[in-house]
Amino acid sequence: MNTPKRVAFLLKAIPHYRKPFYERLREELTSLNVVLDVIYGQVGSEAAQKRDTVDLSWGIRIHNRVLRLGSREFFWQPTLNLLRGADLVVIMQEAKLLLNYLLVLQNMLGIRRVAFWGHGRSFQEHSASRFGEWLKRMLSRRVHWWFAYTERSKDIIRSTGFPADRITVVNNSIDLHSLIQRSQALTPETCTLLAERIGLESSNVGVFIGGMYPEKRLEFLIAACHRIRAAVPDFEMIFVGAGSQEHFVQQAAAQFPWIHYVGPVFDDERVPYIKCAKVMLNPGLVGLSVLDALALEVPMVTTAIPFHSPEIDYLQDGVNGLIVEDPGDIQAFANVVGELLHNPPALARLCEGCRDSRSQYSIENMAENFTTGLLAALDAA
Repeated sequence: MNTPKRVAFLLKAIPHYRKPFYERLREELTSLNVVLDVIYGQVGSEAAQKRDTVDLSWGIRIHNRVLRLGSREFFWQPTLNLLRGADLVVIMQEAKLLLNYLLVLQNMLGIRRVAFWGHGRSFQEHSASRFGEWLKRMLSRRVHWWFAYTERSKDIIRSTGFPADRITVVNNSIDLHSLIQRSQALTPETCTLLAERIGLESSNVGVFIGGMYPEKRLEFLIAACHRIRAAVPDFEMIFVGAGSQEHFVQQAAAQFPWIHYVGPVFDDERVPYIKCAKVMLNPGLVGLSVLDALALEVPMVTTAIPFHSPEIDYLQDGVNGLIVEDPGDIQAFANVVGELLHNPPALARLCEGCRDSRSQYSIENMAENFTTGLLAALDAA
């Protein structure tokens, strides 16, 4: 038998939603005589507040060294000895990961093959470092291969001059199949018990799910919820998540019994909370949570802020969700939600759009796309 090739993924940490992907990718690569190593550490202090990282039983856990410079955190991943013998090293495109610079230099010198995986640039330009973005763009051209989150990411990477035939679009995803299965297994009794437990009394319910940090615009959302309730008197809101700004939600929930704060809930356990709702509301940064909306047929309403993650492309305005054009207009956002809740046929059309769209995205497709790209990268000169 031929000596197996070895691919190493070097990660800052493993978010809970990534675990099924690595399990699936490992299965695919093992069947093709490719060994997968996943080397990971831990997040920094702010990200740790989201409480959403996990371990991988077969992964290799390291201890990141976190360095602070003003308000920014930088990470040193002590892994050079663990990367020896790897035929390809896949790293995240993050300026804060200090080892990336050495690894890219090694790629340029022909010492090892390195691939980037990422967005192509920071979509949160308001909080990004200009120098970091310039550096990221310069380094983007210096690797062996690229794994782009979406087609939009591919266009960004191509604009740096990187060859298109060395870019693999993976269509970033979560485990939709598991979410759909859990949804189909829900019984009316399950929903009734959950409603009783959190104090939910209405069927006109919105839900927010995700990290609770400034880019999510929670103060805007809470203000909008009050205006929605003025138009829809039995409107209630569920918040699922945690983070540096969860206190805004906790304060609102303590004051208003129709606002329900659940805290962080992951994987299939979040399904009942989402299925209790008719709409998913997120006026701030949208990322992978749009896939929760598609999988569970709970249309998302967001705003046209300029700093969404690439996955915003999965949301088609008027087809499987709604995008409010003016991101600063709280009343416009509230009006759109209120009108949707008063219009069951329009809501049903968006739910159907979610159902039609979700087949394009899955962990299985993502792992297959990644496998195809990894094999091409291993074979490329």
